Amino acid sequence: MKFVVFGAGGVGSFYGGMLARCGHEVVFIARGEHLKAMKEKGLTVKSFKHGKFKVKEGEKVKFTDRPEEAGKADAVLVCVKSYDTEKVAPLIKLMLKEDTVVVSVQNGIENEEILAEYLGEEHVLGATAFIGTYVSEPGTVVHEAAGLLEIGELSGKPSERVEKLVEEMKRCGIEARASKDIRYTLWKKLVWNVAFNPYSVVTKATVGEMLELPETYQILKKLMEECYAVAEAHGVKLKPKIMENYLKSSPDLMNYKTSMLLDFERGKPIEIEGITGALIRKAEEKGVEVPYNRCVYGTVKLLVKKRDMERWERK
Repeated sequence: MKFVVFGAGGVGSFYGGMLARCGHEVVFIARGEHLKAMKEKGLTVKSFKHGKFKVKEGEKVKFTDRPEEAGKADAVLVCVKSYDTEKVAPLIKLMLKEDTVVVSVQNGIENEEILAEYLGEEHVLGATAFIGTYVSEPGTVVHEAAGLLEIGELSGKPSERVEKLVEEMKRCGIEARASKDIRYTLWKKLVWNVAFNPYSVVTKATVGEMLELPETYQILKKLMEECYAVAEAHGVKLKPKIMENYLKSSPDLMNYKTSMLLDFERGKPIEIEGITGALIRKAEEKGVEVPYNRCVYGTVKLLVKKRDMERWERK
């Protein structure tokens, strides 16, 4: 199969690297110093599960910042941040064949709707990646936790194309499975994201540290409970066990920094709109009150504004 990874950061580089190592044709669309390093020296993946390996540019592997060079693909993995979805969606049109699948491997619950609007719902699959990866230096990606990729049809029905894609990924060592209800899966992931990601920016704390203190634990729980209420208003009744599992502290989470906190510390844009903003918009649609999420949302927006102003003043 031919894959295009649109947004080869930590997540995209890991999954693309696994597919390339397995012998698939993979085009990585990236930018900046990470792209430059990959073109010069290849992509290095350091995985707690799969060891260290390198993927170099060649006959089956291409690193580029020009989507028009990707050509037609069997599958496009969209791994850009949620705030870039609308920007890249029209560019994916160039890669579509009649049976191309476009898989949104992103945070949030609105990306699939945006992609479907531009590309047609028949091309779009939803996905959630429960994985801890990051770019440790240009050209190098560290895979430090988990790895499950769940993929499903937006209709929620099983399909041959999802099964085929999942089986191929599993053959390449990727922990993948077909979701029986991708809407449920997306809301399930949002419960984790809407609590730990934005609140870590407020607290500057790791996941383990936030869970360890009773006061911050209770705030995380309230953020999740509000997400449950909004999901139910939209017809998705989440099992209590999901939240219970998320709120259990484990040793591997003690030093785990969320992707949003890492982006905040590095001066990058953060996904507050695609995560908490999306929840608030969905809450407004159904008249559900989400005061804890509104409080965290406003606080994070202010912190980002202050960070950016301080950086501008230092220039």
